[in-house]
Amino acid sequence: MQCIHASHLGVEGCLRRARECVYWQGMNEQIKTYVQQCDTCRAVDCNQQKETLRPHDMPDRPWAKVGTDLFTFDNKDYLITVDYYSNFWEIDYLTDTKSATVIRKLKGHFARQGIPDIVISDNGPQFSSQEFQKFSHHWAFLHKTSSPGYPQSNGKAESAVKTAKRLMLKARMSRQDPYLAILDHRNTPTHGLSTSPAQRLLSRRTRTLLPTKTSLLQPKIQDSVRELTTNQQRQLTYYNRSAKDLDMLKQGDPVRIQPFEPHKIWRKGTVVEPIDLRSYSIQLDSGGVIRRNRRHLRRDHGTPRVSHQPETVVPDNTKHAGTADAQPQTSNNVENQMKNTEQSHIPASVVTKSGRLIKKPQYLKDYIT
Repeated sequence: MQCIHASHLGVEGCLRRARECVYWQGMNEQIKTYVQQCDTCRAVDCNQQKETLRPHDMPDRPWAKVGTDLFTFDNKDYLITVDYYSNFWEIDYLTDTKSATVIRKLKGHFARQGIPDIVISDNGPQFSSQEFQKFSHHWAFLHKTSSPGYPQSNGKAESAVKTAKRLMLKARMSRQDPYLAILDHRNTPTHGLSTSPAQRLLSRRTRTLLPTKTSLLQPKIQDSVRELTTNQQRQLTYYNRSAKDLDMLKQGDPVRIQPFEPHKIWRKGTVVEPIDLRSYSIQLDSGGVIRRNRRHLRRDHGTPRVSHQPETVVPDNTKHAGTADAQPQTSNNVENQMKNTEQSHIPASVVTKSGRLIKKPQYLKDYIT
């Protein structure tokens, strides 16, 4: 087995290599198990495929659920806050990235639009600090965080960051006012919907440089829940075409943890407890505890056991030595023992429960067994 997997070719490579010259009963399963337990191969494993999309619950009103994130543009730090219902986002320039500065900007938005039910962010030091926990407690909103290295959990904020950066970059290249670009974006109907972010959040269009009739600027309540749900289901269908769910992990399961840049080695760990549906608390072999998404965790099947050749059993003829029944070992006895040994290595026919006789295929007669 060691010789077959000496170059760490992988499961399929080892199977093709083995089928060239050797064969034994249960060979495929044994090789697969051995390769899956190879410590070297598991330490430099490839990334796992994406799982099916689990979208956030659709809010039934504006500003009920907001996402927030920090980003850098032109060597300056910004805070973005986006509404999950309307996709209306705000940008704030940050003099520093302290928790107090982020909290002060969020308080301004909450005082203007109202306190949301849920605030989603990553695990940055600004949001995982004790100060932000006190802020969420005093302002009575639920603070949820995404798994490290898995920004898809807060995809609304990540998408808003990408859009904001693109608008700011184009405005700088064309030497135009970036705030006018943001204003136009807020008044542009969303793809797949009949309303703009401003209409869904403010229930009205806001005046832009584009000539607009006064009647179009009048407030009007917009109910976009059905359109938003349809749009979400369409995205779900396209995303899940090439996705597959992974099995759930339990407490105590050994796992391998996908490395993040610049690291390359999959570290070993043990599941402590599930934090969310696809988020787990993992204890490293070094003693530290981290949080990871299920996509970054691969089951660890352990270290392979080295298969040794069976030892040859030598008949013990000395136990009767010195007795009347003991006979000297002649050449005929040696020949008989050799014949019996050869016959013991010949694989016997296997009979199934239904009575069918299974014999070794003739085309394998030249293979080493």
